[in-house]
Amino acid sequence: MSNHPYPTDKCTFELLSAYLDGEVTPHQRQEVQDLLDNDPEIQLLYRRLLNLRQEINNLPIPQPEYTPRQISQGVFAKIDQQRKQRQRFLLGGGALVVATVATISGLLGGNRQWWQMAQDSPSDDGNLVIALNEPLIDLPVVEESLNISLDQPLLDLN
Repeated sequence: MSNHPYPTDKCTFELLSAYLDGEVTPHQRQEVQDLLDNDPEIQLLYRRLLNLRQEINNLPIPQPEYTPRQISQGVFAKIDQQRKQRQRFLLGGGALVVATVATISGLLGGNRQWWQMAQDSPSDDGNLVIALNEPLIDLPVVEESLNISLDQPLLDLN
């Protein structure tokens, strides 16, 4: 056999396995055939590997729980759900940032007129006087009166 750093049995097993799978070079194929012709232990190992290969090939193929279409639909639905959650999070976070900035700028900004209006009270202690019977200013008295006759037209169109 070849000079390999592995023990003979491990190297032989790998060589036989590759021989069964058709993955050996022509030189290795000749080496395996010589071993099979001359070594009863290798013949026994070869038969065991052949039986194992047949048993594996005869195993029933399990039916999948889901069809490929169902799996792909589930994957894309999950991706869409995560995208929507991320958008909601970003929109909510953005609204929170805008509200916080607006509040802070309103409190710390230079325009405090609304705050001052809430705190200041008018300093004028005078009473508000409303004249009901007497006007505050004198109105001119007009002596002429306006009389409109109801039996004559306002304009004469003749």
